Amino acid sequence: MLVLGRMTDLVMERHSRRYARMPVRHVARSLIIAVIACSVTACNRAPNREEALAALRANAPGLDTTIVHVRVWQDGPPWFSCSEVIAKFTSPVDASVVRDEVGNWKPLVVSGWMVLRDSAAGVVSDPGWCTAKLAGASAAAAVAWVPIVGDSFPTGGRRRGWRVPVGTRKLAVVASPTSSVRDIATAEYVTTIASNANGAAMGADRDSIFGTAFMRRVDGRWLVERTGLRAAPRTRTP
Repeated sequence: MLVLGRMTDLVMERHSRRYARMPVRHVARSLIIAVIACSVTACNRAPNREEALAALRANAPGLDTTIVHVRVWQDGPPWFSCSEVIAKFTSPVDASVVRDEVGNWKPLVVSGWMVLRDSAAGVVSDPGWCTAKLAGASAAAAVAWVPIVGDSFPTGGRRRGWRVPVGTRKLAVVASPTSSVRDIATAEYVTTIASNANGAAMGADRDSIFGTAFMRRVDGRWLVERTGLRAAPRTRTP
């Protein structure tokens, strides 16, 4: 019985020692995994938003301090009456000469800055077309509207218009940059317009450009190698 009891004590002692050592091995293994993970993270560390923004600004100096100008035509497309122009603001029909050329008339008319008139009385015919005129207080605000002329009209005259400052472009990194390869990272950014009064009347603050910057770290500094456009994020509807 004494021998059996001694053997039982030895077996229990061995088991207790083994179980006592298991937490130590588990902790050691966890520490090794953590060290490896930290090392990989350190090697593949992506730039933070401030570093990515600095790289973008260095790649395009003055991008987010430059005043943005747009062209506003005073003369609409030849032979298009004002009713035709208004009807085609949101239509793909004749988009190249209506929506693409005088699409900024719509917000200016809606905001009360502009009125449209046909250049000929009654039904518009050659050489009639729709013309724009600044209305009311907007005429006083248009001192920064620089007159310009465009291509010749079929009538022989030059198309009239303005070069209008609408605000200053602003650059922002919209998400934390990511990196899966050492010294290589990507960052998503957006450029918007901080509108002045002209830009607010035209809805220029809604003209956003979304892009992705592809960066490389050289001598500890992140540089932009190239940029590419990306689709605008979808707006969630309730």
